[in-house]
Amino acid sequence: MGKGQNEGGFSAEQLEMYKECFKLMDINKDGTIDKNDLRGAFDNVGVLMSEGELDGLLGEIGGACTYDNMVKMFQEKMSGEGNDPDDLIVQAFKAYDIEGKIDVKMFQHALKTWGDKMSKSEIDEIFDEFDIDEDYMVKTKEVLGLFVAQKEEEKKEEEKAPEPEVEAPPPEEEEGKKKKKKKKKAAK
Repeated sequence: MGKGQNEGGFSAEQLEMYKECFKLMDINKDGTIDKNDLRGAFDNVGVLMSEGELDGLLGEIGGACTYDNMVKMFQEKMSGEGNDPDDLIVQAFKAYDIEGKIDVKMFQHALKTWGDKMSKSEIDEIFDEFDIDEDYMVKTKEVLGLFVAQKEEEKKEEEKAPEPEVEAPPPEEEEGKKKKKKKKKAAK
């Protein structure tokens, strides 16, 4: 667990944020988020949800959607597979992967447009690190190596480490066993 985290893995600040979000979503203030609360919360941010989508979201809680149950559901989801930051990075880059390569122009456009938008000079600095071919493509492995290099090195070290071999019993012991079998046969 990281510093300042409770046994569920969330810090006090995160739990406070979840509590505030819960209060905002609990429109009728009854301590439980029902379908009408959830619909209202999404409507307030301009997202229209179908009945099926609302039911699906509430179904993920596994019971009444109280604050405690909501946090428990987040903890279960966060502790599940695929939440390793490196895995998330790999998955994000795979969205741009075309037969082992990434279209540089498309990727640069994404970096300038979405999320923490990057400047042209920042993007140029990053892409100066890569070998870009004549089709403006770069090998996906090169890009991933820049972001998840530590993980790749660990994998290589694991591959190099020889597996412990099971030691064969010394020949003397085997002979002793054979002699015992012969003695048993002779005793019969």
